[in-house]
Amino acid sequence: MNHLLRNTILAGFASVLGTQAFANTACDGVGSLTIVSATDDGLYEETHGPENAIDGDFDPDSRWSNQGQGTPKALTLDLGAEQTVKSLAIAWYKGDSRKSQFEVETSADGESYQTVIATRQSGGATAELESYALDPVQAQFIRIQANGNEANDWNSIVEVAAEGCGVAVEKPDQPVLTERKGPGMFGLDPEKSPGENFDLTGWYVTTPADDDGDGKSDSVYENELAAGWTDPRYFYTDPATGGMVFRVTPAGAKTSANTSYTRTELRGMLRRGDYGIETRVEGGYPNKNNWVFSSAPLSAQAASGGVDGKLRATLSVNQVTRQGKAYQVGRVVIGQIHAKNDEPIRLYYRKLPQNKFGSLYFAHDPEVGKETWVDVIGSRGDRIANPADGIALDEVFTYEIEVKGQPEGDQIIPMLHLKIIRDDGTEVVAEPFDMRDSGFSVEDEFMFFKAGAYTGNNTSPAPETDFDRVIFYELDYSHDAPPADGPPLGSAKVTDVPAAPVSATPGVVFDDSFADGGRDDGADASDANWWTTSNSSSIEVEQGRLGLVSGGSGRGIRATFAPQQLTEGQTLKASFTFETPTTIGEDKGASFRVALFDTLGRAALEGDLSASSKSPNAAYDQLPGYLLTYDVNMADDGANLEVRRHNDKQIGRLLGGLDAWDLLGEGGEAYRFAPGETYTGTLAVRKLGEGLEVTGTLTQEGTVLSSFTQMDAGSKIDTFGMLAFHVNSKTFGSSKSPGEPDNGLDFTNVTVEVLAE
Repeated sequence: MNHLLRNTILAGFASVLGTQAFANTACDGVGSLTIVSATDDGLYEETHGPENAIDGDFDPDSRWSNQGQGTPKALTLDLGAEQTVKSLAIAWYKGDSRKSQFEVETSADGESYQTVIATRQSGGATAELESYALDPVQAQFIRIQANGNEANDWNSIVEVAAEGCGVAVEKPDQPVLTERKGPGMFGLDPEKSPGENFDLTGWYVTTPADDDGDGKSDSVYENELAAGWTDPRYFYTDPATGGMVFRVTPAGAKTSANTSYTRTELRGMLRRGDYGIETRVEGGYPNKNNWVFSSAPLSAQAASGGVDGKLRATLSVNQVTRQGKAYQVGRVVIGQIHAKNDEPIRLYYRKLPQNKFGSLYFAHDPEVGKETWVDVIGSRGDRIANPADGIALDEVFTYEIEVKGQPEGDQIIPMLHLKIIRDDGTEVVAEPFDMRDSGFSVEDEFMFFKAGAYTGNNTSPAPETDFDRVIFYELDYSHDAPPADGPPLGSAKVTDVPAAPVSATPGVVFDDSFADGGRDDGADASDANWWTTSNSSSIEVEQGRLGLVSGGSGRGIRATFAPQQLTEGQTLKASFTFETPTTIGEDKGASFRVALFDTLGRAALEGDLSASSKSPNAAYDQLPGYLLTYDVNMADDGANLEVRRHNDKQIGRLLGGLDAWDLLGEGGEAYRFAPGETYTGTLAVRKLGEGLEVTGTLTQEGTVLSSFTQMDAGSKIDTFGMLAFHVNSKTFGSSKSPGEPDNGLDFTNVTVEVLAE
């Protein structure tokens, strides 16, 4: 080794961490170039980090070492500025007894590299600096791609130096250190918590635990989660790989009474630990914790924390349930986009007990319309043969779920994309899914990502020991930035596209006794779609009854049906039989409300909506219709029925406020509601030659308790397609929570029919 060269280079090393920064600026000469940092992928051997390669210390213990395991390892040198590089010198660990394989690349920007030394071996004859001449090249970054040595796959360099000419570079005060990754898969550390291995400040986790005894699944929020929270039952680090384990049993607590299945699942939180930002706001409007589609109104985009988005996860499914009903066994949701009420995508993995491989498929559950299922790999069927191209348990794969807006004329179409990347690098790309008619591109809608293990089985006979387990190795999401400003929420224009009304024909429009235990137009011969009006907790349903959950909160529900256009002499009559709860309020004027509306073809009404005085919903404004109100147990023992007509005031609530309703008349006999009793009410509108006649009644066991009829002369309203109910706070029931007793009215039948003259 030329000791003069070594001494010259050592002088350059002193400039890295010493008192003088130096770079040769005479480009017709050659001098030592300052190297401001040396970095790698973080998988270096403990204590042998990349910064050791430029510390000027030729002690073999002060070296960089990184095991390739069949893959080259890169040591990247940053010169601090673009320089003219003319040679590179490397002191290889044990360089006098073995040869190391490498190549050298350079880059001006750290992104695009060119090879300047093709793959070759070191000389194998010296442990000192071994110099390699280059054709002069302009570069700020030098990358040594090391690929093992004659003895093993370790890549070890004691010192490295560069020579050339260029500009002076400021020295760093301290060496740049590369954070060391763990020894597990993907650089994860089996000794660390999920919050230490992953950036979880943008997530909270929900598990099947109910350690606080409130009857609901427990959640741990961003800051505590990121600080290292674990639960050895459900959420922990895999000791073999360092992956983030999600374990869920069919037994355990659920997030709400409306949820059928348990979960150990992360929920995306754009607020990233800023608890001053609410998780979600009343009325279903977006805030800075949630995101929206680029097809949403500008007011919603500006209020949100992001626009469109991509969720990317690398994972393996290790265990799925094996017992239970055939349609539930072996299925688990591993990723979602969740909306206010529904899911643009639920991504399932499913493996049947008799099969070697599992399938991947997704559900699209829209706000408007029926759920759609899409097979991606294999099939979701209950008795399918082994999918030859399926994914085995423990196989590592990646999914990418993305929503992107696609311009089409003057519209933005929300498109859902799904890509699966197999362990061999092959890709399976689902057909882009058009969501323009799904009801998500509205102002009172928002999105958030979910990832983990959300079981699809609640029928296992061994719910404590039959479980799903999923391990995540990489997890991240991203969004486009929202616009800096936009119109205020609540200002988005509602577009009316009236459907062609059906000329009313005498007969039943729907007759719903909820025999199928559902709230949609499903298996029963003549039922309806039922939607929430004011709050997502307004409805609970079981076989034979539909509950309007109110108790301590004013809430409403509604049903839509084919628009019925009345001709002279015809009557549209809504009849509703209901049971009162144990608790009934006193002196509650006009607190039970029933209305019939023309929907004007507003698509948003074909789905759950929310509204309040603080978060109005324009979809409810200026709908033609009539309202019947019932007083509840007035203090003077008097009670009235009122008839009102919807006016043009824009308050953004359907039945929650009376400012948008003109009183036409009131009357009827006095009555009182008793607890635990069954009543039947009716609201009927009859088309006259000039105007309408509106009649309301209340009966019990065939006896009319009260009746009132009001004329609305000159009214042009003749079409109806929605029936709505509302109960004010503290009127019926003491609880406002689904699944609890004494929480509101239970409807056992609702019928809408057209009567001839």
